[in-house]
Amino acid sequence: MNKYFMKKYAMSEKGAHNLSKAIFSRTILNFTKLFPPTIAFMFLFQYLGGVSGIKGMEELSLINYIVIIGIMVLVMFIVARWDYTRLYTNVYMESSNIRVELANRLKQLPLSYFGKRDLTDIASTMMNDISLYEEIFSHSVPHIYATAISTAVISVMILAYNFKLALATLWVIPISLFISLIAKKQQKKVGEAWVVKSREVFDDLQESIEQIEEIKSYNLEKKSLDRFYKKLAAATKKKMNIELVSGITTGFATILLKVGIVSVAVIGANMLIAGEINILVYIVFLMMSVSIYLPIEGIISFMAMISMLDAVVSRMKEIKTMKIQEGKKEMKLKNYDIEFHNVHFGYDDYSVINGVSFIAKQGEVTALIGESGSGKSTLAKLAARFWDIDKGKILLGGEDISLVDPETLLKNFSIVFQDVILFNASIKDNIKIGKKNATEEEINRAIKASRCDELIERMPEGIDTIIGENGERLSGGERQRISIARALLKDAPIILMDEATASLDVKNESLIQEGLSELIKDKTVIVIAHRMRTIRNADKIVLLKDGRIEDFGTDEELLKRSTTYQKMLEKSLK
Repeated sequence: MNKYFMKKYAMSEKGAHNLSKAIFSRTILNFTKLFPPTIAFMFLFQYLGGVSGIKGMEELSLINYIVIIGIMVLVMFIVARWDYTRLYTNVYMESSNIRVELANRLKQLPLSYFGKRDLTDIASTMMNDISLYEEIFSHSVPHIYATAISTAVISVMILAYNFKLALATLWVIPISLFISLIAKKQQKKVGEAWVVKSREVFDDLQESIEQIEEIKSYNLEKKSLDRFYKKLAAATKKKMNIELVSGITTGFATILLKVGIVSVAVIGANMLIAGEINILVYIVFLMMSVSIYLPIEGIISFMAMISMLDAVVSRMKEIKTMKIQEGKKEMKLKNYDIEFHNVHFGYDDYSVINGVSFIAKQGEVTALIGESGSGKSTLAKLAARFWDIDKGKILLGGEDISLVDPETLLKNFSIVFQDVILFNASIKDNIKIGKKNATEEEINRAIKASRCDELIERMPEGIDTIIGENGERLSGGERQRISIARALLKDAPIILMDEATASLDVKNESLIQEGLSELIKDKTVIVIAHRMRTIRNADKIVLLKDGRIEDFGTDEELLKRSTTYQKMLEKSLK
């Protein structure tokens, strides 16, 4: 059973085991709900049995009834408390574990996965979907299984006691459930449509917030709001459709259950007149039918939630079953040379890198140049295993990086990209991300080399100044310098710099280049830059075109034989 739960609901082994326990406790709780009608039966048999000529049970005093009721209430409380702990506590623990598991899984997925998926959708799966998962499991799933078990047991008991009256009680249950199951497909379809529309609303909201400057600059506020309200109205309409479909189905199935009470009343009355049963059996079955139908009504009302659970679980399964990047945790490196051997890579059916081979040697600066879309940034990211290649090999110090765990591999890399990401923390904390246990001397060295010292002096609280979300209080060049300081502090043997100085003016770029020259000695450095003066002193320049190497060599060598390089240089000097 646990394996079934794990597969169907994307649960952990412990979560599936806890679900089984929750179903058991809820089943016991359902049986305890028969205590009140049992007391009523005892009372009826004692006080009406003699009047009706039926042999009654041994007489109980008022004190006896009070004691029995007290014991039953106590037992019901203990069982309810036990069930609550098993159900709700375990459900919330499981949802918490799922969030952690999905977060760890996302960390191990290649960047290509995030390129194909909307980040808002991923965030919604992590938060909204799992919150819905919590709600459904705490209010629906264990209840359905427990009700099915307890109803089956009670049905067998009353069938054995009086087959004819039992059929009059039970015939409506399978028909009501069948109606709910038929409607489940439509409910699922409408529910999935609502999820899609809701995603569109969140996407539009996030996009509007991120592009607020452009929206205000071009007076697009009204157009933006109209678009948002239109999508919100569409999502609301889909939600109303869910309620409509669920309400009609639930209402009809519930009304049908009430017909069961009528059938028990009519058939029981005929049997009573015919002398087949006595008045007490008749009353007992009337009361029993109500007790049986109440949890079934709960199952029917939960069907709509269960139909939404399928969509939630499918998205969780998608993340859990995606191929992750794994590998060995230790590397035995001969050096820090990065070797590309006939490397091919593409996104779906679109080829980006086509048979690239070269070596970026330790102690040298290797520059990747070419027009936009030639594959420069992609090659740098492939070297760090942000994506896995389709064909060929990339070696680091003789080790195939496809066999190395990405976290282990990235310990050897300091990376600076053009799109800088900073945190809403102090300048010092942002720099220390590169090396959390760095000494003050190491931090100051990185600050000086990246020319952040002048920036820090101007700040009201110096290095402890909070810079806002993604460094919103800083200019593009200032953010870039902090990013460079962070990478330099890490002091990794391999440095990847993708347009690292693009946001800097000529003066600061020259100063940072001087600082970098001291820190990159004996390291493997791969540089990507559009400014030709940034890469002319590189030990090796690799000229890319359409994902292939057109030529490579030093600045002097390329000037002699590459017309493409000559044109790029001339263009950059204008």
